[in-house]
Amino acid sequence: MKRQIVLVGGGHTHLQIVEAFGRRPLDGWHVLLVSSERTTAYSGMAPGVIAGHYHPDELEIDLEKLCAVHAIPFRRGRAIGIDRRARRVELEDGSVVPYDLLSLDVGSVPATARIRRACEHALPVKPIGTFLGRLEPALQARADHARVTIVGGGPAGVEIALALHHRLGARAALSLVAAGAILENHPPRLGNHFRELLERRRIALIENAAVDSVRSDAVCLTDGRSLASDLTLLATGAAPPAWLARTGLQLANGFLAVRPTLQSLSDPDIFAAGDCAEIAGYPRPKAGVFAVHAGRPLARNLRARAEGRPLLAWSPQKNYLALLATGAKHAVAVRGRFFVAGRWVWFLKNWIDRSWVRRFTP
Repeated sequence: MKRQIVLVGGGHTHLQIVEAFGRRPLDGWHVLLVSSERTTAYSGMAPGVIAGHYHPDELEIDLEKLCAVHAIPFRRGRAIGIDRRARRVELEDGSVVPYDLLSLDVGSVPATARIRRACEHALPVKPIGTFLGRLEPALQARADHARVTIVGGGPAGVEIALALHHRLGARAALSLVAAGAILENHPPRLGNHFRELLERRRIALIENAAVDSVRSDAVCLTDGRSLASDLTLLATGAAPPAWLARTGLQLANGFLAVRPTLQSLSDPDIFAAGDCAEIAGYPRPKAGVFAVHAGRPLARNLRARAEGRPLLAWSPQKNYLALLATGAKHAVAVRGRFFVAGRWVWFLKNWIDRSWVRRFTP
């Protein structure tokens, strides 16, 4: 009887695993993809959708069709636990999926635990597909003179603020609230560049201001200030899906702790990649570029584990290329301490993003 590799989650890394095992099947093994949604959204194009450069359908990848093309079964279901003794994944509907090897690419959720009433009155940017689906009607309901607050000073928050300005212009009063400095994990010069962009577009920037709570009409800061807000978007840092804490697997900052081989520190038959994982000894920000680059080493090591061969370590690069959209068809390319801005960067980003989606669109 064939053994089974179960892929839980349709993230950027698992797209490549489906492709790799579809093109080169593994003798004696089934591969199954389990995802809570039938489609997955490519996050790199989300600012372009908000700005109006893309239709929402253009960033959607149909997981079921992708699996069908590669002769890999697809099952829709939301994972809520792992029974490691019985070697099975537990799904929300009460069913279970047996595995011999398991790989997790279930992403992250916004870090909102410290913000009171955020779940009631704010719109989280993750998961991207759900966010975009809810953002459009929210904007239409506040068509004129809306006060929109974006909470989060990382790349996502900055890109969304600039995209909304391009989309709405004078029809909205935009504010960006950052707990520290904007883009604080990047060179200070980059932060200064974006401060100038925000100022030119008259987007109010409030830095070093932690959010205490969100109301239906305001964002309340821990220092007592209150910002009027008709629509609040949460682009805060990443947090792990809550169910990972119940797996009994070793965690790092709440995320699954894995070796450089992408195997769990607790179980060599469980792998993880993307935002839900943290590689021991290689702390990196939660950025899609790492999920993309993890595809090849994860495919290689899943195959090696299945065939009983030695696994190879992978170390994600420290200096990576980040492409940040700035609203109009203009973008900034960042690598290490250096960055460059221009329309040509946007066209480069557009080509890379469209090529990625096209690669996985049957």
